[in-house]
Amino acid sequence: MIPNHLALVPVNSYQRAAMQAIITVEDKIQRGKRVGQYPYARELLRELYGSSHRVSAENVHRAAGRYDHQGRKSATKDDIIRALDILIASHGEICPHPLSTDHGYLYFPEVRYRLRERHHRKCDLKVARRLSNEERERQQKRRRYQVQVAQAEIELAFITPSELAAWYKRQERQGVHDEDLMGMVQVWSQRFTNVLQWSFVVGQPLWAIVGEMRGEMESRSVIDQWLDALMLPNKLESVA
Repeated sequence: MIPNHLALVPVNSYQRAAMQAIITVEDKIQRGKRVGQYPYARELLRELYGSSHRVSAENVHRAAGRYDHQGRKSATKDDIIRALDILIASHGEICPHPLSTDHGYLYFPEVRYRLRERHHRKCDLKVARRLSNEERERQQKRRRYQVQVAQAEIELAFITPSELAAWYKRQERQGVHDEDLMGMVQVWSQRFTNVLQWSFVVGQPLWAIVGEMRGEMESRSVIDQWLDALMLPNKLESVA
């Protein structure tokens, strides 16, 4: 079924009269005929109320329909005719005082539909833009976090067991999650002697493992500390 706003046949007498007024006036203009003042309104009134040369004030008010009642006392017959002329000439896009917007839609119901569709499109675009911005922010946050994790792993490669607690505290402050640190700490610990390897096997949380290592590291022998330093990569080593 074709919606009313797209129908070729007018859905009411007001719409039919407006369409015919536009056709008549534009045909006269194309043929070079003089159309006079307020041609669209006068053709509209002729379509609505007959071909009498004199249009009564009552007919004009009826054509204005639900016009602005607050302006009823100050609006003259010519004011209403002028407003109707602008309404018809603009194909319903302009509905001046004292006409009401709703009455403009009575002559041009398709305008209401276009405005509604335009509003819906704007809302859809607004929502899509907001979702896109939120997704972009999530992606940026994810990338920043991945950089933090990578930086934590680089820093870990150059610390000894006695520096682990301080390194872990830095990662906590920066918001790096334990599950992203556990694997790298486990691999890192395998380079050093006398480190609590069993703690990783039993599945303790990282904060508990670091706490246990802190006590152990404080009592490491001088030889162990010397061996720890030997396990660090050479920061100044040139790449071939």
